[in-house]
Parts: sequence; structure tokens; C-alpha cells
Amino acid sequence: MESITLEKRVMSTNDWGLIAMLHEGLMEKFERSSEAIKEKNYDKLNILINNCREILTELLVTFREKDELSTNLRSLYLYTNKLITEGEIKKDTNLFENAIDVIAPIYMGFKGLETKGEPNIVSGLTYGKGNLEEHSVKLGKTFQG
Repeated sequence: MESITLEKRVMSTNDWGLIAMLHEGLMEKFERSSEAIKEKNYDKLNILINNCREILTELLVTFREKDELSTNLRSLYLYTNKLITEGEIKKDTNLFENAIDVIAPIYMGFKGLETKGEPNIVSGLTYGKGNLEEHSVKLGKTFQG
């Protein structure tokens, strides 16, 4: 059920919302990494850290331009990567909390932009066998019989 909700969110948001969702997922992984350290489950921690790095890489690629915003965000993402790497090595949950403190304001900013932008237009969702499919309305199209 959770994947259907996520699918609906992805299909019905705008570009800003998708970026906010990446940040949201990143913070969730940081929390789960702290839990893995407390549980001394270092295999799980390694998987989570690698997933965090994949998300950070996606964000770095997304903001690859040379404008001021992209440059500043890249610096914060690289700093966050440093925090989680140290957290993994030192098994220090505080470093993951610090990483959340860095990412949370960025998340809030993109979440705010999401509400100001136009959402993707989805007029209906259809259910296939075990998955959710999109039916969207394309603006500016005319249909003649």
C-alpha cells in the first residue's frame, strides 16, 4: 500500500516536489542509519549509507549548473556526505543528526516551492495487475471525430 501512495505522490507533484521527496527520503535514511548503529547492525548501516550516497549523487547531478544556488547546494551535499561517512566510520549517531540538520531546511525550501508551482495534471489513476498506472490529460490538444 505504501508504494501506491508513493507512486501517487510522484505522479501528482511537480519538479520541486520531486526534489523535496528526495530530501525527505534522505532524512529518513539518516534516521534509519542511526537506528542501525544503535542496533549494531552494520550490514544494514552499509546498505543505508550506500543508498544515501545514491540520493546525494542524484541531487549533485540535478544541481550541476554553475549558478549560485547549485554551487551552494553542492557544497551542502558534499558536506552531508562527509558527515555520514564519518558517522559510518565512527558509528556516531550524532553525525547523522547533524546531517538531518543540514538537509531539513533545504527540504522545507523545496517543499515550499512545490506548493507555489503547478502540479502535474493527472485526471485519473487506473489499477493494473499489482501496479498503479497513470492516465494524464495533455493540455492544448484537441480531438476531432
